[in-house]
Amino acid sequence: MKILIVDDDDFTTRLLQIQLRAMGLKDSGYAGIESSSSGADAIGRLALAPADFGLVFCDLRMPGMDGVEFVRHLVATEFRGGLVLISGAEPRVLQMVEQLARQQGLDVLGSLAKPVTPGSLRTLLQGRKSAGLGGKWADCATQPGTTADAAELEAAINGGEIVNHYQPKIDLRTGAVVGMEALARWQHPERGVVAPDDFLPLVESAGLVTPLARAVLVNALHHACSWNGAGGGLDVAVNVSLASLGRLDFPDRLAAMAAEAGFPLERLVLELSESRLPTEPRAQLDILSRLRLKGVRLALDDFGTGFTKLAQLRDMPFSELKIDRAFVQGVSGDASRRAIVQAALALARELDVETVAEGVDNAEDLACLRALGCGMFQGYLVAEPMPACDVVPWLDAWPTLREGVLSA
Repeated sequence: MKILIVDDDDFTTRLLQIQLRAMGLKDSGYAGIESSSSGADAIGRLALAPADFGLVFCDLRMPGMDGVEFVRHLVATEFRGGLVLISGAEPRVLQMVEQLARQQGLDVLGSLAKPVTPGSLRTLLQGRKSAGLGGKWADCATQPGTTADAAELEAAINGGEIVNHYQPKIDLRTGAVVGMEALARWQHPERGVVAPDDFLPLVESAGLVTPLARAVLVNALHHACSWNGAGGGLDVAVNVSLASLGRLDFPDRLAAMAAEAGFPLERLVLELSESRLPTEPRAQLDILSRLRLKGVRLALDDFGTGFTKLAQLRDMPFSELKIDRAFVQGVSGDASRRAIVQAALALARELDVETVAEGVDNAEDLACLRALGCGMFQGYLVAEPMPACDVVPWLDAWPTLREGVLSA
């Protein structure tokens, strides 16, 4: 697996190569660094062998094919690695292209202003923990270049290879652990832990959304019951899709699963992505209303990345609003991000719903969120997603860790 730098500026290319090698390229599993001064040439390479590249750096201002066009064509190559945008353009332009790339399903690690400094590069890669450089940023042990078909994935779901990892959710006012968010991973017998970005697209195209959701829910309900002693009654949050909500009997099936596990529905949070809210929500409103009547809480996930109408927020019975990491990360030093987060918090207060900031990775952003009045947060500052077996030991250690994290 290699790194590809796409920039028509030779100086920037050479500078990035030096900085990446200094950060431990040889020990990271990367075979080397390639460069291209043309977006079209880079797309050609990626189209021929998208799995050969694990990380792409792309300048926005290039002759022939600019960075926005590059992003558009990159989606078609089925590239599954990380993307870093670099440019001397004004920060708001970089942020806009970041959002555009994420909306098209690309794994955008972030953006860097020119000239790129070693500190900014290291902070970006360490913050996301998804590039794999030097073994320190790897979110999970995904191996590059592996593919699966629908039959293999279906067998994995039925065979119990889909496992949950959990990330803590912390009350910003008290420092208490209020819950855990369940995140699906594929525990492949040969490839190790496969990240969701590498199998979720296949889940959707193969029509396996409902079986996967059931597997994650069943795991989460049983795991949460086992945490009662250490966790003191933690909430558990699970992402659900509109495909699951398309069945009118979903609330009843969910209630049956919870009863079998012995888990109270009042402690279950179902998260719906803002970008996938229904445009014709009549059936979903039926289901969501019944879920709320049964005590299940509903969270609007990735808030700010979609185009939610205020009427949808008014009509859908959400009890929690999760502010997307795109606005949280860097909020302490960016007036635009701060204004957006402040507006989201004000809206949540008016709607009388709780707020959760996603992707909190440093103490500066946490302090800013506290000052703005955010209620809860989660992110690598507290813990990266962990296997279920690590949750209780982490809960036992949190009282000792808490002061250092919250007072940093």
